[in-house]
Amino acid sequence: MAEKELLTQVALITGAGKGLGKAIAFELADRGAAVVLADRDEAAATEVSREIEVRGGAALVIRCDLRVEDEVRRMVDEAVAWRSRVDILVNNAGIGTVATLWETPTDTWDDIIAVNLRGAFLCAKYVVPLMIAAKSGRVINMASAVGRQAQPLISAYGVSKAGMISMTVALAKEVAERGITVNAVCPGPVDTPWWDEPRKALAGVLQVGENDVVDWFTQAKQAIKEALTPQDVAKVVAWLTTPDTRMITGQVIPIDGGHEFPTY
Repeated sequence: MAEKELLTQVALITGAGKGLGKAIAFELADRGAAVVLADRDEAAATEVSREIEVRGGAALVIRCDLRVEDEVRRMVDEAVAWRSRVDILVNNAGIGTVATLWETPTDTWDDIIAVNLRGAFLCAKYVVPLMIAAKSGRVINMASAVGRQAQPLISAYGVSKAGMISMTVALAKEVAERGITVNAVCPGPVDTPWWDEPRKALAGVLQVGENDVVDWFTQAKQAIKEALTPQDVAKVVAWLTTPDTRMITGQVIPIDGGHEFPTY
């Protein structure tokens, strides 16, 4: 178990019921943070909460649909009522689809932007003022390798993540003198439940088996020919919450095994 280096800190993690959000919640809780587990899937978040409590941590489950501003406001209010503060915000929740740009249904496009980008904006809108009042805080936005360079068939997802990168840099500059850092991490493909839906569609395009989709990216695109794990991402996110990273802000940090993308 990691050293208890985040005692008294409160971390709010969206999309915390599974995948990367779950791994991040475990990592921060193991380091001593009290974690707020926000997710549309309340049952999944509750399972994560139970395991955190078994491991000796503290967790609060809040069902929240990031597309609804009133629910985001309520989520933050409940977090503050629980522990009086929010020190760490991890904008992790994200959805996507596989389709060409012109075949993406407008409602699907709007939904992806609403959850991935507008949802992150709303969380920052209601959490950052708390951090400003406390004169400290850490915001970590879960962007993506495809936010750094667009790829075909996942254009809506890529656009939402590119927008998140831009938002990260802008917000970092706005709060730099207020004791708050804002960074984005950009994972390559990680084999989590997020892939359940796009796996079949991408398998046909890549001409590989459904279970080999992530492996194809690993072997074809990465310099390090190993699959990325949720823990690889969670540990970087946790590192960004520590005092050691007080001078790192407005950065876009790839976690992708040396993916073939530019370094802007």
